[in-house]
Amino acid sequence: MKSSNLWGRIVAVTAMLLVLGGGAAFAQLQSGNLFGTVVDEQGGALPGVTVTLTGPGAAAVQVTNAEGEFRFLSLSPDSYQLKAELEGFSTVEYPNVSINIGRNTTVEVTLSAAVEDVITVTAESPLLDERRISTGATVTQTELEKIPTARDPWAILQSTPGVLTDRINVGGNESGQQSQYVGPGSTGDQAVWSVDGVVITDMAALGSSPAYYDFDSFEEMQVSTGGSDSTIATGGVVLNMVTKRGTNEWRGSGRYLLADDSWQSEFSVDKGDLGQAFPGNASAALGFPNGRAQPAFKQGNRIVSVKDYGVELGGPIVKDRLWVWGSYGLQKVDLLTVADVSDYTELETGNLKFNAQIAPSNSATGFALQSDKVKIGRNAGPFRPQETTWNQAKFGDSPTAYKIEDTHIFSSNFYLTGLYSVVNGGFELVPQGGYAPGTGVTTGLDTSLVWHNTFQIYQTERPQEQLKADASTFFNTGSLSHELKFGASYRTAEVRSLSNFGGLGYYLGNEWDFGPEGGQGILYATREGIGHLDQTYTSLYAQDTLSSGNLTINLGLRWDKQEAENLGETLQANPAFPTVLPSVSYRGQEAGFDWTSIVPRVGLTYSLGAERKTLLRASYSRFADQLGTGFGGWLNPISAYQYAQFYINAPAVGGQLNRGQVLDLNGDGRIDFSDVIGFSANFDPNTGGFVASNAVDPDLEPQKTDELLFSVEHALLPEFVVGLNLTYRKIFDILEGDYLVFENGKSGWDPSNINKLGRPHRRSDYEKVSTVRPGGLPNGQDYTLEWYRLRSGITSRGGQILLNGDSEQEYKGLAITFNKRLANRWMLRGNASFSNWEWSKVPEQEDPTFFLGGGNREGDAVLQGSGTGSGAKGAVYINSNWSYSINGLYQVAPDRPWGFNAALNLTGREGYPLPYFERIGFGARGFPGFTRVQALGDPEAFRLDDIHIVDARIEKELTFSDFGVTLGVDVFNLTNEGTILQRSHRLRAPLNATTIRLNPFVPYADYVTEITSPRIFRVGARFSFR
Repeated sequence: MKSSNLWGRIVAVTAMLLVLGGGAAFAQLQSGNLFGTVVDEQGGALPGVTVTLTGPGAAAVQVTNAEGEFRFLSLSPDSYQLKAELEGFSTVEYPNVSINIGRNTTVEVTLSAAVEDVITVTAESPLLDERRISTGATVTQTELEKIPTARDPWAILQSTPGVLTDRINVGGNESGQQSQYVGPGSTGDQAVWSVDGVVITDMAALGSSPAYYDFDSFEEMQVSTGGSDSTIATGGVVLNMVTKRGTNEWRGSGRYLLADDSWQSEFSVDKGDLGQAFPGNASAALGFPNGRAQPAFKQGNRIVSVKDYGVELGGPIVKDRLWVWGSYGLQKVDLLTVADVSDYTELETGNLKFNAQIAPSNSATGFALQSDKVKIGRNAGPFRPQETTWNQAKFGDSPTAYKIEDTHIFSSNFYLTGLYSVVNGGFELVPQGGYAPGTGVTTGLDTSLVWHNTFQIYQTERPQEQLKADASTFFNTGSLSHELKFGASYRTAEVRSLSNFGGLGYYLGNEWDFGPEGGQGILYATREGIGHLDQTYTSLYAQDTLSSGNLTINLGLRWDKQEAENLGETLQANPAFPTVLPSVSYRGQEAGFDWTSIVPRVGLTYSLGAERKTLLRASYSRFADQLGTGFGGWLNPISAYQYAQFYINAPAVGGQLNRGQVLDLNGDGRIDFSDVIGFSANFDPNTGGFVASNAVDPDLEPQKTDELLFSVEHALLPEFVVGLNLTYRKIFDILEGDYLVFENGKSGWDPSNINKLGRPHRRSDYEKVSTVRPGGLPNGQDYTLEWYRLRSGITSRGGQILLNGDSEQEYKGLAITFNKRLANRWMLRGNASFSNWEWSKVPEQEDPTFFLGGGNREGDAVLQGSGTGSGAKGAVYINSNWSYSINGLYQVAPDRPWGFNAALNLTGREGYPLPYFERIGFGARGFPGFTRVQALGDPEAFRLDDIHIVDARIEKELTFSDFGVTLGVDVFNLTNEGTILQRSHRLRAPLNATTIRLNPFVPYADYVTEITSPRIFRVGARFSFR
């Protein structure tokens, strides 16, 4: 990997901070704040009151100012005790003040003339937060432990208003792989992941996490989906996870949870729900002139076993000065798919944290996370039989992440936090069929698009470094009180990824019927692709929270600069065809653009009445998208493998190929350039090297989102808040790639064009092709397939220019929320969300082809394709107009020996769209490659069934002095719903006799490919001590 100039980065960030004049706002990613005032019985402010706060670490002391105010910032989420003392007044104690991530808890302490030694206030601390500047949800440790879930962060995400995921996780059957998801008007690539204040977002798989997690290591989670917080760069879903810490007493816990197939129910899919015979899955040659109905399958996706066990322990090394905490967890997820393909995953996670109180005004934290994933059978599914699945493991340095952080309190009015962190992301995907370039098994693809023999390899290292500093200062101007937050960050993200196929490359078998006389296949002889990119992210922000009476105003401004550079690499030759695909070197180049953005954030909160139980909120925010490797490496011609095509004589199944099976077109006894029949867009057939085919607009800007939020919240009780949120978003400057074409009538690879990029395409470059399909849809409906190809004289290598398009999207959402903290035996959290996300402005398209996924017409729904036609979730297109999530706990007779806890978790949503499509042949449109074209223009003309899932839990807590044991039973998919989650949506895929013989369940048009897992029980035991 490229070496890093750490000292240069330290100097750069230090210089920025000096210019600024001095972050606790970023600390909000891992902490909460406590604000308060002390008054006398007449409501007058009391200065000079000594306020002591005790909790998991050393006690903190503040003295109220002239306005009677005190504040404690950057507190770990936990329960605290507050004491206020002033001579001549009774001491007041609050024994249970709850602090949550990202929440500002406010208390008003009233001191009375000394009549008692101590007055204890047992009222619940309020959930309403007048300073809050974001929407989303906070999930406490109680909920994490006691609500039945699949125990991973992606399962928690779907309980947040407006967040939709691409899968239904029943009892952990999806915990071995990350989910794709969207927020209210935001796609998954704009998500941000943070662990203990370290932003660990994977900038190569943009919006995903580089790690998996030990669920019991979390103290609390917070999910943000919007708002006026200027510390947050994007408008995507932000997931903040805070791990536990050591305290002044030793305490720990351990657990063992098991779900086994012997506790799994059975159900069968109704025959009427299976794919029926119709013209879209017909083959007269194989004896199915009217279509082939789907054969019944066993039971859908099934759990073999899910095991989850681990321990966590923390306590003082030196009381009030130094604490340690650590955890270890292991999950084993063993599954079978619809086609009985095995999918096995081990997730091993360790955490270690040290907290130190170096001085009364200075504290430090050191934290490390190690995440190891071993997955046997990744991407198992109908189109990826066992030998083509991947084995996944970590690739690169360890640990996965670590940080060093220090916070200094210069005075009660000025706080400063500095942090240095490293993230070592990276993994490899090795095909089960083996990888041996030149000599091993070669990957085959049949006409049903089922892969055989083996698959490609992928290895990637993704290290990151970050330096950041955040400050908070407090002051008054007249009647206004100010909390000014400001800070800076400098982050680098390097990505080096290799991809290639073993054997001779990959090939389409003889059943494709290619060749001069037919009956032959096509070999794609490949040369490795290596993308090596260095990205830098520099940011400054400032935000002032102004308060006066019942009004709170948030004014924020954020500046970001995002840059990328493609680094040089040398590619190895294809061992079987070294003269056609020789070793080549790439010198590297700049990305061709950089993004600089300045975005405003404004928020208003008004509390009604003297008791301030109702809050009215409004905010406006602009967000700029984060830069990922896909756009940063747009110009890199070697980031993807290159290929040259030959005719070959071999069936798709087998894969033991040799050069002798390659067709010698000119009969000269050797295989060389004269035998090549086609090539990839990044291959130069004149030299065997690579060719650059892409371009970028030098004035390229990030995609942007304007957001308006309106909400009302009301506290029915201090610990019970209900709310109504309205969201409007406009997404513009959307990035798109426009094809580059040549108009001299010669091939894009012709010597006259090979060193040129061409010009952007125009509407006049295309001609229409249409075909009527009588009864071509599963419901018997006719359709006309329309697509566009380049007219005669216009050619292309398939290159594209990246630019900001004129299309726009609008999102309108409404969410009803309720949150009841555990008190008086019960707790409750939930939401019901309604939304409409559509393309609101779509100019005339140069290429009007209805590509799979839509976006060509105003009013069409915005879809996020999880695989967009391929992969384990290739038929999932996220878009629902309504969803809900409700979970709760009730403590039955907790004061009786037989008392127990009962919990429910209900989730549901509208079924996702199912856009049927046809695949247009390779090069048929004038571009190298296949094209997926929707059968109907409306992408949501068909939808899958709505989903409703009920999970339940019963547990018994046994307490023995300082030791406790909890025994629990969870049941997932309580009603045993067998809802269809995916159907094969490719129409008119050629049926393949060999494939059907090997796997009669291979999916053809409208076949069911995934259903919800059946009801399953999970038993568990947890012990804890303190």
